Amino acid sequence: MDALTRRRDILMETLTGAGYDVLPPEGTFYLYCRWPTRGVNDPWDALADRDVFVLPGTVMNAPDHFRICLTANDAMVERALPAFREIARPG
Repeated sequence: MDALTRRRDILMETLTGAGYDVLPPEGTFYLYCRWPTRGVNDPWDALADRDVFVLPGTVMNAPDHFRICLTANDAMVERALPAFREIARPG
């Protein structure tokens, strides 16, 4: 539980700081987030191009959202943080 909490906290801090809307989880292994801007596939593709994979919201009938699994290991989360920041920037 400590590892999940740590990952949740760092991801929530990074994502909200970069402009994403993040729904705080209530005892789940996932973060449910809204893209800060851009088209539905643009940010998802930009993450995949950086080897960061999230569940696209189109699977959940919420195309402007995505889901992050907190069971990824710490190294995977740390590697993903810059990618989330980069794609949140306008342009």
